[in-house]
Amino acid sequence: MPDQVDIKVKIEEALKKLYQNDYSLIKRKCSERSIVFRLGLYLANSLADYGFDVDCEYNKNGNRPKTLWGRRFNYPDIIVHKRESNENNLLIVEVKTPNDTQSVHFQNDADKLIAFTREDPYLYRLGVHVYISAISCCLVWYMEGEVNGYLKYQVDRNTHALLPVDPNNLQNQTAFEQWYINR
Repeated sequence: MPDQVDIKVKIEEALKKLYQNDYSLIKRKCSERSIVFRLGLYLANSLADYGFDVDCEYNKNGNRPKTLWGRRFNYPDIIVHKRESNENNLLIVEVKTPNDTQSVHFQNDADKLIAFTREDPYLYRLGVHVYISAISCCLVWYMEGEVNGYLKYQVDRNTHALLPVDPNNLQNQTAFEQWYINR
């Protein structure tokens, strides 16, 4: 079952639905949690036939708190997994919006993505750091604790469609992109 889903396609589809249906949340800079909830909902709907659970702010590893080495508690924004087991940890998602562009918070999210995709007992197959704003959307993919890919979209002003942007185009960079370049 886990090998039958292309999670990268599913997260991109969920983002497209988020921009189409909930652009007002993004444009008005509503709280990150409200945006993450909607993204998680669209992702859960697209994965309903695959047997995965999609959870926001999930804090358990079995009956104990979800922890990483050197970090006490961890609450990923979204995870795609099967509850009560670490056998099918498919995706961990960390989201940032223009409401929070502090470097220390970008680093905290990146550290979580590195650890959850590399450390036992979790070993998520993929991680993605997503930046959601009214004018652009960026995705930085992680695999086995390393950055594994990058996508950027420009948001169409009229339709709110996500339009691919050449990742080598250095114009109009967000604080998120600048942080990744300079780290």
